[in-house]
Amino acid sequence: MVVWVFAGGGEAEVRGLIPFLDKNFPGCIFVRKTPVRQKPGLKPNKQVSYGRTGQGLINQIDEQLLITLRYEPNICKLY
Repeated sequence: MVVWVFAGGGEAEVRGLIPFLDKNFPGCIFVRKTPVRQKPGLKPNKQVSYGRTGQGLINQIDEQLLITLRYEPNICKLY
């Protein structure tokens, strides 16, 4: 079963959330749908905050969910 993951925040989600879910729910394939991107203007080696939080994350989920459901219908069973 494919499960879409909408997560914001920082390093813990980026490096730890999907492996944690894989370990604890072995029958599922977890796909992170919120993008992980470096903020513009920061050096590549510098620590960055990866995701949005609060209302920004809610807005991003709304946008990404509509796009993903349009182009990947019937793939995800749980989100």
